[in-house]
Amino acid sequence: MHLAICDDHMADRKQMERLLGRESDRRLNTTGVLYVDSFGSKESILTTPMIYDAIFMDMTEDGCDAVELSHMLRADGTDVPIVFCCDKVDYRKSKNLPDNALFLDKPIVVAELTEMIDHLLSIKNSKAQKLEFRNQTDTIYLTEDQISYAWPESNRHVCIHTADSREYTTDMSIASFCGTLSKYDSFILLASNTVLNMRYIRSISMFKVTMQDGKSFRLGFGEAKVLRKSVDACMEKLAQGEKAQGEEA
Repeated sequence: MHLAICDDHMADRKQMERLLGRESDRRLNTTGVLYVDSFGSKESILTTPMIYDAIFMDMTEDGCDAVELSHMLRADGTDVPIVFCCDKVDYRKSKNLPDNALFLDKPIVVAELTEMIDHLLSIKNSKAQKLEFRNQTDTIYLTEDQISYAWPESNRHVCIHTADSREYTTDMSIASFCGTLSKYDSFILLASNTVLNMRYIRSISMFKVTMQDGKSFRLGFGEAKVLRKSVDACMEKLAQGEKAQGEEA
């Protein structure tokens, strides 16, 4: 699990680094290593490209408090749990807290930190896995159900269209892109090298497939029959998975 510490009090920041380091050592053969990065200013945490599983935060001294910074992170797309470490400021009493907010009191009690890490791990394990795509300037994180379709712009670039109508270009071949998606049953590669997420197919005719957003792609001779069978199998697996989750609940 990847964690960030964002604390503008150096002594507290170093103490949290030590505590998380010891917590990581204890978990080496059980839940795994804790990877920790530490930041002392809002600029450093806002510019880092790394996606964390949780952020421990206490910011009071640089003209930007932790609650304000948390909203900046949310605006940038960071949706992970933010653990507010309460000392001079009791963040529990703050107005306009972000969603997914948790709290620890300083000085940090080891048993409470251990319990918090267990909770964060349970949140991480319950979330859909994010796939990582890169281009020259950005790292893009998408879940399987966020990808609607994709096509090669060139031999080295793939354009990804998401279910909420965003588009990203990633630096990889269509073969590498398909390899990234290989463990998911919901994707299919057409003869045209277009990749479709079958959960977002609206209709299939003899020579055309139409997605839910109205985008259409041509099909080769006989491809519609194969595609229909694949969609039926995909929908059946998705329904079985949802049924199994409902029974577990």
